[in-house]
Amino acid sequence: MAKREQERTLVTQPDSWAKITVVLLDRHVAYLDRIAVDIRLQFAFAVSRAELIRALIEAAAQSDVVLSDASNIKEMVAMLAGAWASGKPKKKR
Repeated sequence: MAKREQERTLVTQPDSWAKITVVLLDRHVAYLDRIAVDIRLQFAFAVSRAELIRALIEAAAQSDVVLSDASNIKEMVAMLAGAWASGKPKKKR
């Protein structure tokens, strides 16, 4: 099978999923809601909190950061912030 056909086969297989409950701080919820409103106003489509959380997780998973090397949440945040700082877009506000 050609490499292009193999890639196409891999892409078409759907991801499995699990429904979970996550407890967030009020400031985290407010942050997600602010992003959702900004996206709706700028691009005229709705995005859910869950989609935003999945995007953040996907970005972390695709980074070279090994979160298991951190001994606490502060270190995890610092690791991700450092990894994302170079490509971070400027604040609009």
